[in-house]
Amino acid sequence: MPDIKGRPLHTRSLTVIVSRESDTRWHAHGDVIDLRKHSFVPLVDEIQPAGVIHMMSIDFDFDPESFRIDEIQIEQPFVAIESSEATGGDCCRDPAPRLLELNGETLGPTFSKRLSGLFGGRLGCSHLLTLFQLMASTVPHAVGLEKERMLREAEGQPDGKRFFRRSLFVDGHEGDGQTIDVALQLTDTHTRPIGPEDRSTTRLERSHEIKAAIGVDRKRFKITRINARERIRTFETLAEADWQSRDELVVALDGTPLIPGMAGRVFALIGDDPSLLPLRDTLLQLAPGFIQIAAALMDDYFGKQPSPAARDNASRSVGESADKPAVAAIGGNLNSCYMWREEGHVAKTWASGRQASDAR
Repeated sequence: MPDIKGRPLHTRSLTVIVSRESDTRWHAHGDVIDLRKHSFVPLVDEIQPAGVIHMMSIDFDFDPESFRIDEIQIEQPFVAIESSEATGGDCCRDPAPRLLELNGETLGPTFSKRLSGLFGGRLGCSHLLTLFQLMASTVPHAVGLEKERMLREAEGQPDGKRFFRRSLFVDGHEGDGQTIDVALQLTDTHTRPIGPEDRSTTRLERSHEIKAAIGVDRKRFKITRINARERIRTFETLAEADWQSRDELVVALDGTPLIPGMAGRVFALIGDDPSLLPLRDTLLQLAPGFIQIAAALMDDYFGKQPSPAARDNASRSVGESADKPAVAAIGGNLNSCYMWREEGHVAKTWASGRQASDAR
């Protein structure tokens, strides 16, 4: 598996934590953080510099038997666009209350479709949507692992104890000038209750790791290479568990476009095989994570004086689609989220500004 090299561009961190509050009430916490490490983006009426650009979290309680969710809470300390005169008063936080309508819903096969219908595209926030989708997949998986452990060891977790954490990272690096190197890393950590005299490492029930390295053509957003490996360790096998290659499985994605349609290709490739769900959830973060990485490529946009046709192609983040994605584009795709909905103030202002520029 090749090493990831080059200038760091962006890191996306996603975390899902599951804890037991009582026999009938367990808790899930999820957060997403986007950390830009290079350049800046002029966005609406602000210069968005490098640093933390998104920080959001979702919390909810759920019944571990029925998976009915309750008490959803949303936090958004850092968002891309705050309310201002330039946004017509709109803000990235505006759509979040829509998620509260999912109180009483049940996590299961149809939940993601219900979530996308309620909060996808122009109705919501792509970052919260991505996080909630990951939580909807992670929570049943974590509960299943814990129930298997409880059955085997005949001991439950103490009230208020966190027993599962999923950490998923998407890191982008500027490669050889033609390629962006992307590293995906997932670690699922499942722990058991231990006595006060036990060594802390005996708490480890299972550590499940996925690592993938992907090369992406920076102009066409197409996968040029992909490798993946997997390792599962327990307390007893910490020293000897080996990495297993998953290259034969993921090679089908080599040469395919990253945007659009990656999620559909991943589902078609892996499906619902329980043993492959961590790999599936990891690969599903490639496309949304890369969108954030691409925003750190703005030096290409600033450093050239493009022709009117090229300049129009680079600004197609709002408007008709281009044959090839722009290396770096200011703004978001039309109807990709609430802030860039076509009837919204930001999109209308952007479109009118482009028309005025074309007229000159």
